[in-house]
Order: sequence, then structure tokens, then C-alpha cells
Amino acid sequence: MSAQLWALAVVGAVVLAAAGLETLRSRRARRLSSGATAAPSGQPYVIYFTGDSCTVCKTHQEPALSKLDGVRVDKVDAVADRALADRFHVYTLPTTVVMAADGRTVHVNYGYAPAPKLERQLAEARGAALRSAATA
Repeated sequence: MSAQLWALAVVGAVVLAAAGLETLRSRRARRLSSGATAAPSGQPYVIYFTGDSCTVCKTHQEPALSKLDGVRVDKVDAVADRALADRFHVYTLPTTVVMAADGRTVHVNYGYAPAPKLERQLAEARGAALRSAATA
């Protein structure tokens, strides 16, 4: 096998390992942060972690969040409210958390999350609420 193929195999393994770790981190944050806010809402909502020096927050994430019509967005300074940021394992800005109407964590997005992705996650949170109400 040539050196280029070995290098490609190593890079692929590193990318797969990083993706797997990110998935585990997101699942762990979702599990540990269940009921993280004391302010459940009638509808799913978004917790948006940002910071003063976060350029991506201002140039990309905030415009994406502004496209979510009628969705409650709780903006949190990750440095000022370190306790809440720690509950969601926020070490990357921006981070968005999609919460179910009952305060359960549905999705945690580390890094920029475009509006269509957030809309899909919010729709999933609404659907989960409908399914749980139907079984109750």
C-alpha cells in the first residue's frame, strides 16, 4: 500500500473518531442537562450560548436564529453564566440547545447551527410532545 493511501486511511480514522466523540458529547450533554432550565414554555424553545468575542455568533448564528419566527430564544452569555454553560458542556461558541416545551433537552448543537437544522429540531421537539400527550 502506498504512503498516500496510508495517510488517507489515517485521516479518515481521525475524522470518524472525532465525529464519534462529538456524538457522544452531545448525547451526554442532553442526558445530563435534562430539566436544565426552570422556565418551561408552552412550545419548544432554544437556549443560545454566546460571548462578547464570538464573531460567528454575530455574523452567522444570530441571523439564523432571527429566521425562527415565533420561537423563544434565551440568549445566555457563556462566560457570565458559567454554571448553566457547564450543565450543557459548552466549550464551543456558539452553542444552541433545543428544549422541549416541558424543559427536556432535545438537541445540543456545538458550533454554528443553520436555521433549517434548528427548524427540523424544533419540529421534532413538537412532534415528541404530541406523541407523549397522545400516550398519556
